[in-house]
Amino acid sequence: MSGAMAVVLAAGKGTRMRSELPKVLHTVSGRPMIHHSIDRARAAGVGDIVVVVGYRSELVVEEVGGPGIRFVLQEEQLGTGHAVAQARPHLEGFEGDVVVLYGDMPLLSSEIIRALITRREEAGAAGVALTIELENPPDFGRIIRDAEGRILRVVEVKDANPEELAVREVNVGAYCFQAPALLEALGQLSDDNAQGEYYLTDVVGILVASGQVVDTVRTHRVEETLGVNDPFHLSFAEKIGDIEFAESMYELIDASLAMERREQGS
Repeated sequence: MSGAMAVVLAAGKGTRMRSELPKVLHTVSGRPMIHHSIDRARAAGVGDIVVVVGYRSELVVEEVGGPGIRFVLQEEQLGTGHAVAQARPHLEGFEGDVVVLYGDMPLLSSEIIRALITRREEAGAAGVALTIELENPPDFGRIIRDAEGRILRVVEVKDANPEELAVREVNVGAYCFQAPALLEALGQLSDDNAQGEYYLTDVVGILVASGQVVDTVRTHRVEETLGVNDPFHLSFAEKIGDIEFAESMYELIDASLAMERREQGS
């Protein structure tokens, strides 16, 4: 079976949201933000959606359940690679494209999702990762390339050395993989890292080390990279709309957070 499937990660509580709601059910533009991820995937031509649920899973299932949506449960949050691995029953026997998205990135466009799929197919790559280059990147995984510019691996910030931290091209957190290649790599993930988690980003290095090609699509729209992790990010996502922010958007978010704390006297 071929075609395209999306795995949407939506298992987290989102502690910094200061709410009992699952993070992905907080609203952006009047709708729980997971709907934006699902809608953009469908607009990109992905009809089969697998949602990885965890914290208060029944609320997420009730909100987004319907035709073309299936659910898998991540009982323990052991990392993003572990989350995607919960979709294994739906990935086995599937030969097509697997788009991996986060349910808390409501501003990622359908055009970018389509570009990931198109690039993987045209390049004959095992996988494609979405990246962005920023002057002062946030704590995203760094894209490590060889002398010819080919991607070698993604290094998470907590595992990066000073040279790697100086890299300005970072991993956004959206991917397209060939299903069999993804399944094989998921089986080789290790939690031997600074956070003791199974990183999805390690799939890139595993695929490259096995002789397969991983490619990238680079976005220049920094607002697409916004992951909503706390009420201040949520407020920014509400305000952005179609406005294209400069690279300083994350600095503005941090400044707003600091200002709010000062106003609260904390």
